[in-house]
Amino acid sequence: MFRKAILTSVSALAMISAPALADDLDFAGTLSGQYAHTGFTNDFLPDANIWGVDGSAKIGLGDSGLNAELDSGYNHLSLGGAHANDWNIGGSVFWKADMGRVGATVAYNSVDFSVFDTHTTNYGGFGEYFANDMWTFSAKAGGFSGDLNGLYIGGGVTGYVFPDFAVSASVNFTNFNHAFQETDLSLQGEYLISEEIPISAFAGYTFSDLSDGGGNANTFFVGLRLYTNTTGAATLADRQRNGTVGTLSTFGPLGMNL
Repeated sequence: MFRKAILTSVSALAMISAPALADDLDFAGTLSGQYAHTGFTNDFLPDANIWGVDGSAKIGLGDSGLNAELDSGYNHLSLGGAHANDWNIGGSVFWKADMGRVGATVAYNSVDFSVFDTHTTNYGGFGEYFANDMWTFSAKAGGFSGDLNGLYIGGGVTGYVFPDFAVSASVNFTNFNHAFQETDLSLQGEYLISEEIPISAFAGYTFSDLSDGGGNANTFFVGLRLYTNTTGAATLADRQRNGTVGTLSTFGPLGMNL
């Protein structure tokens, strides 16, 4: 499972750096690496440490405004004396206009834990509205099935304090098997260190409220992200709005896509 996860991620990331991409091709990619630490308020779960890598590659389909995207990621989680390998692969199709984007996504997620495995497929839709140069509003909703079943819905806002620095806030709600719920509140800051060498640093915090006596979880994360765009985008705002759809295409309740 570990080898398959690595090969899947590498295959997707290879698309990002493919040297055959022409300058006039509408292509964009991201490659991220991050570390996260999760602490639980209940007494039966120890703190978790997560190392992860993920990549996305987007290509424009002619002059229609339609785009296709491939996403893949891998996380390794240490929880007390136990370990888990979490990998995912999926894709999106979306239409982009000057004022925003709207599309659909589907992805497969597998968590290989020390004592059990879970396999889940999620599917849904998303949208973004570019209100002005400073504000972007987003929403997503869908369902999931497999070893776990249910629905999810979320929304967020990104403010560009200046073109190379963004602050994002989001709320996501997940209903598992119509019996257990999770609500995640997140805040993140991202700064594009250099427009010539497009690497950004990001850091954030997520508060997770778990129903039915599950308690709460606090997750802190930091990481680096590489952007590639062939359409002349330079600032962080331009690279994000003309690049991959980011968290809009992910299904990430605690423990599924940490």
